[in-house]
Amino acid sequence: MGQWAKIVLCIAGCAGAAVSQVITFNGPMPWVTQRNDSIMVRAQVDTAQAKKKEFVVSVDLVNDRGKEKSLAKKSYTIKDYTIEFPIGAIKQNLVGGRSFIKIDWSITGTTNKGSIAPIGIVALDNLPQSEALTVMHAADGVDPAGIASALKDDDFKTAGPAKFAFAWNKGAFYIVLQKAQSPAPGAIRFAFDGKNGKNAFLSFADRVILYEAGKDSLFGLHYSPQLSGDTVKYAEKTWPNELTKTIVNDKIVIRAPWYDLGLVPFDGRRFGLGIVTFDAQGARMEALPKDADFYNPGTWGNVELAK
Repeated sequence: MGQWAKIVLCIAGCAGAAVSQVITFNGPMPWVTQRNDSIMVRAQVDTAQAKKKEFVVSVDLVNDRGKEKSLAKKSYTIKDYTIEFPIGAIKQNLVGGRSFIKIDWSITGTTNKGSIAPIGIVALDNLPQSEALTVMHAADGVDPAGIASALKDDDFKTAGPAKFAFAWNKGAFYIVLQKAQSPAPGAIRFAFDGKNGKNAFLSFADRVILYEAGKDSLFGLHYSPQLSGDTVKYAEKTWPNELTKTIVNDKIVIRAPWYDLGLVPFDGRRFGLGIVTFDAQGARMEALPKDADFYNPGTWGNVELAK
């Protein structure tokens, strides 16, 4: 008899917990990167509590200062337990980094309400496509001096005061900085998107090589995104690595083993790369591509490993 009582209580408790969740969303989800600007909210609804009630959904753009701009607002009558709430196109092809889309919802006449955030948008088909930077294929086993001497003036690119070039072989990816032109006492960050997924938010999977010219220091970093109120923040964490730098006359050769970057090299391989320079106070200066947002891989360019 006692066992049956436990089973009955369990069923009653489970049922109570299930019906307390009036609406469950399965799209979009927080931290998702949408590939177009059409917002569609998909949900499952407890129609015993919400049928024929009004469901109100609004979409806001929250910028990097936490200020909101209304993009859309619609109302629907709940008729079925599985519902799609189309909001329509919001005319934003690129949202991410420290800005994001927030969806607020409520059921009229009830206390049921909430928010879904952060959501990013990277509509690749609608964004200008920059030409990939071709990376010179260096001989296997070459030393840093050989890497520096093999590069020509035309191989170097600039982002503000920084001048740099790249090379690769089966062992590593090389960054060569022109020492006299490096930002001092600021920093230059090389952010790698190995997935080449062009996501809206810098994630822990992305790798960042940071060189501070004033301190002549080299770091390898991860960044983990977090939502704090209406602001996206990024926690900086060092990743264990075997990055090295070598001074070769007026150049600094940084060697990044492929296993540290989490990439497998091969002829013609492409991956995302954003280069951003910062001043001594940490303010953004210039970048390559010029509109690159360090915290938004969707704005980065591509590099291609030459044969």
